[in-house]
Amino acid sequence: MTQNDQIFSILSFQLGDEVFGVNVTNVLEVLHNKGVTPIPRSETFVRGIVQFRGEIVTVIDFSEKLNLHNNSPTSGKVIVVFYVQSNAHSFKVGVLADDVKAVDQIPAAKIQPVEEMNHYFNPEFLKGVYQRNSEFVIVLDIDKIFSEKEIQLIKQSTTNEKK
Repeated sequence: MTQNDQIFSILSFQLGDEVFGVNVTNVLEVLHNKGVTPIPRSETFVRGIVQFRGEIVTVIDFSEKLNLHNNSPTSGKVIVVFYVQSNAHSFKVGVLADDVKAVDQIPAAKIQPVEEMNHYFNPEFLKGVYQRNSEFVIVLDIDKIFSEKEIQLIKQSTTNEKK
């Protein structure tokens, strides 16, 4: 099987006016947002924490993280819980979203590279884009979205390591 024959399962979700997708291998669960406990003096993109399967998980607002300031604000109706693995860390994080759209089976050849589409997105975050019906789904590389500093902030928000 060549790389172009590979099929990806992509969970797409609505965030304001945009539709994003991530590989389902990174998705642990989609929760109805029953309330997020705020964390005082946290980063602007950190909305708080929730209980998930007996653990405390940090919840972030991708609208802030991805600089979608011109986008309509997210309702935060659902929280998509991701498993993220960076070079040195692995952790769980929740992301506020308006709604989950679908799980699509997409051949690798249909995911097109993103030409510097605009200045909002760091191209390192993006795997590409595909079209579903009349909308485009921007596929994120969830493992590359967070810097080491942000990972430390997210991990500290779920522990008592605050300084």
